Amino acid sequence: LLARWGKNELEEKNKPKWLIFLEQLKEPMPIMIWIAAITEAAIANWPDMAILLAIQFINATISFYEITKAGDAVAALKKSLKPLATVKRDGAWANIDATYVVPG
Repeated sequence: LLARWGKNELEEKNKPKWLIFLEQLKEPMPIMIWIAAITEAAIANWPDMAILLAIQFINATISFYEITKAGDAVAALKKSLKPLATVKRDGAWANIDATYVVPG
């Protein structure tokens, strides 16, 4: 049955780190900062545009750091926790890795 159903675990969906960083630049608040920076460029107010862009990339960098740090913590927890299941196999009770419990 294990060959038919596969292991009892969820697939890991890992995003590339560069994509996580870029996603921080297209959230609602950063979009407003982009609009403000474009407006400052349109009126040739270069110092304010530079400040807005600096704020944008500093914010994205801090968000990226926090998200990757949280993801690493979750990965470490998943690695350390191995759930066990109590099953009856061949008439005897046994504790096995929960990933090997499948329908049937």
